[in-house]
Amino acid sequence: MKIGLALSGGGTRAAIFHLGVLRRLALDGRLEQIACVSSVSGGSIAIALVMSHAGVKWPTSQEYLTSVYPELRNLLSSRDLFSVGAIAASPLHWHRVFTNRARIVADFLEKRWQVKGDLIELPDSPRWLINTTCIETGKNWRFSKMEMGDWVFGKHYQPPFSVAEAAAASAAVPYVIGSLAFKLPVEGWYETNPGTKEPLGRKALPFRKVNLWDGGAYENLGLEPLYKIEQGMINCDCVLVSDASGGLPPVGGSSLIKLLRGQLSSPRLFDISSDQIRFLRSRMFVSALTRGEAKGAFIRMGNSVRDIDIACNRLQAPSHYAAFQSDADAQFALKHPTTLSAVTAHEFERIARNGFEIANATINAYCKELNLSKQIWEAH
Repeated sequence: MKIGLALSGGGTRAAIFHLGVLRRLALDGRLEQIACVSSVSGGSIAIALVMSHAGVKWPTSQEYLTSVYPELRNLLSSRDLFSVGAIAASPLHWHRVFTNRARIVADFLEKRWQVKGDLIELPDSPRWLINTTCIETGKNWRFSKMEMGDWVFGKHYQPPFSVAEAAAASAAVPYVIGSLAFKLPVEGWYETNPGTKEPLGRKALPFRKVNLWDGGAYENLGLEPLYKIEQGMINCDCVLVSDASGGLPPVGGSSLIKLLRGQLSSPRLFDISSDQIRFLRSRMFVSALTRGEAKGAFIRMGNSVRDIDIACNRLQAPSHYAAFQSDADAQFALKHPTTLSAVTAHEFERIARNGFEIANATINAYCKELNLSKQIWEAH
């Protein structure tokens, strides 16, 4: 069974939710079956952390449970990545606050959250696709171990950048953090076939520098590399979408004030567009699952086990749900603000547990091929 995993954006909240999903898969020894990971923003940060804290490789299920997950739980509940406090404690970055905040994120990923290695050092399996949005072309620019680029710009098959830089670009919320600029190698660019993605021949570099934004500006689920209507599932037997996107934020308040509070909030137009694109993508995928044209599950933050059972018409006695997270706690995860700040240990527990329990309930309801054993969350 080759599993494709799409991890949405959503800052630290999304990273923690995805870690909970991975923990559930690891309990059944399923991390070894993940063939491809496509990530956006907080999802990219989560995988960058997992890879780095496993020694720049993909961990076994046992390694994830015994060492990687506990390390990341401690890290994300003790140290900010990008906040006023973190920047104030780093005078060398003060001059970048008004000009190059995305570069601060890249540097802090290395120094504060120990994201290590270059793209070319990543493991061959699973194939990891880091999604960003190219300002120059308006297309989905992807980084992976063996290539970078988009179908308009072209492809380069020896990306010379670090994992931290690619993850920072994937999380560079428009205007709030701003784009990350990459000085590109002059040689080695190829035009590609839009249908097959195979190289057609060398091409001249259209821009010497490229500016990359948050992948969520293009599509916040990271689903496109794993499933398309005209192709179906791509190089995998089932697709699991882990959606930790927040709800549409309330109107009001300046982006600067929100940033000072540690919140990442784009202009309203971006929020509305992103929310609508996510809705259309998710509806397309869920419809394909319903029609039997795809296999997998759509794991949505904020659901409770009771919500999943109601949707599947298998509601059980109220006492059954006492073993699971309450409906209110499930909503806590969804309402947690989008930030790159540390959370408390209690907040980490509530968000990760939501990912764990909803992955368990949703996969067992909609993706019988994986057939997860029944598990109850245990705090460690």
